[in-house]
Amino acid sequence: MGKVVDYRSAEARAAAPGVAIVPVVDWFDGTELAASVVKLDASARYAAKVPTGSDQYLFALDGAPKLGGTALARDSWALIAEGTEYALEGAGLVLSVQAPPPGAGMKRPGFQGGVKLMRVADEPEIDIPAEKKRRVYLCNRAIGSERAHAMIVRYTGETVTRLHHHPNAESLFVVLDGHVAFTVDGKRRVLGRGEVAFFPSNNPHGLKSADGQSLSFLEFHVPGAYETSYDD
Repeated sequence: MGKVVDYRSAEARAAAPGVAIVPVVDWFDGTELAASVVKLDASARYAAKVPTGSDQYLFALDGAPKLGGTALARDSWALIAEGTEYALEGAGLVLSVQAPPPGAGMKRPGFQGGVKLMRVADEPEIDIPAEKKRRVYLCNRAIGSERAHAMIVRYTGETVTRLHHHPNAESLFVVLDGHVAFTVDGKRRVLGRGEVAFFPSNNPHGLKSADGQSLSFLEFHVPGAYETSYDD
């Protein structure tokens, strides 16, 4: 079944002084990825090590926490290779995604570049006029990983992605701006910033603007070599 999480109000787990973690995709939801939102107070420090066999992705949702001394301003992206130790310090809200999750046993080639930082505003935007959408690619085979495909997607008010499913991949959508009307398990759900939608493999979903206005979201497909089949 599909899953919707409002990370602003969902129950958080204390992880360290000043650090709370909101689970978005747990091990029992999916087999290809694990996702959470890390909430940090001003004096917080959250340290971790990327598990062997996993890529670690971080996306700054709010604030400007530091990663290795560099501030992650809103809409900044970090790609961290397996086995790398890292720490987040200072106030902020950060999406954390691991693909595949620890212990999943997947053996796909992953990112090997240590830590790669990107600011979405500095990256090239790819226009796809036939689909009335634009994309900014953050992770794909071009950066040397087959573990996930991640991108920022921007819709006009007229963009429609009809009902479809991915037979070999799980999908995660994080709404950044505007209001998105998703089809989740056959029902219409309107999501805004602060909300996340997860779809397991073979779970049909569709999306469009809920109010005829433009919107944007962060989208993951895991693994990166995903297929799409349309249901209507």
